[in-house]
Amino acid sequence: MKKSCLVLALAGVGLWVLAVPALRAEPEAVKPLQAISFELAKDNLQQFGSGLDAANLAERVRNNLAEWQFPLSASGPFSHRLQARLGKVARRETPVGFSFSSGNSDPRAVDFQKADVLPVTCSLRDAGNQAVLVERESTFSAHALDKDVAPARIADKLVDQIGTACLDVLEHAPLPKQPGRVKTELFKPKWMPDVRVEVREIPAAGSGASGSAQPGAIGDEPKKEVIIHNQGNPVIFQFGHERK
Repeated sequence: MKKSCLVLALAGVGLWVLAVPALRAEPEAVKPLQAISFELAKDNLQQFGSGLDAANLAERVRNNLAEWQFPLSASGPFSHRLQARLGKVARRETPVGFSFSSGNSDPRAVDFQKADVLPVTCSLRDAGNQAVLVERESTFSAHALDKDVAPARIADKLVDQIGTACLDVLEHAPLPKQPGRVKTELFKPKWMPDVRVEVREIPAAGSGASGSAQPGAIGDEPKKEVIIHNQGNPVIFQFGHERK
């Protein structure tokens, strides 16, 4: 008999590096986020049945992202383009966050920690030269996207999942942003993403106001805090020498 298992998956943290030519005195100034268009490709939308309109989904996603104080606009001129593309539902590793599986709990099994997931790729481009600034793929559970589910409920779920993937891209954009733009304690968004991974650097306990570190024990070393914001209570991990 197959046993149920609870799986926790954590997304990797990407590191972006800007290469600067050795002969250039100063790095080239980047264009600030002033007006962003949002587009949803029709690719693979038909896999969820009929009745789904890409333009309507895109408008709802744009409105949700605008609540997070990013300059999403319905009309141009635009400084940047945000584009989302749905992949095909496939059997892959479980997505970020908590997921419940009634499949094989044997770690040696081929389908261990596998689930039907929907990949969503979101990219941010410069509207002028079309250069890709950030592109990330996120995966989501496809459990609520079965064809026997009402089209309205599928549309609601897709709006949340597409918005979650593109909010992650906007938060990692290597562009000037206002301080505290995505700190939800400073504003009250009505829409919340399915899951949001936040990484915080916790300074050493011996660091003073001047930024100079004071000698201390090993336990006073800097730590990294990873927070998974689910729809319910957030899950917090701290990584340091204690291996919490």
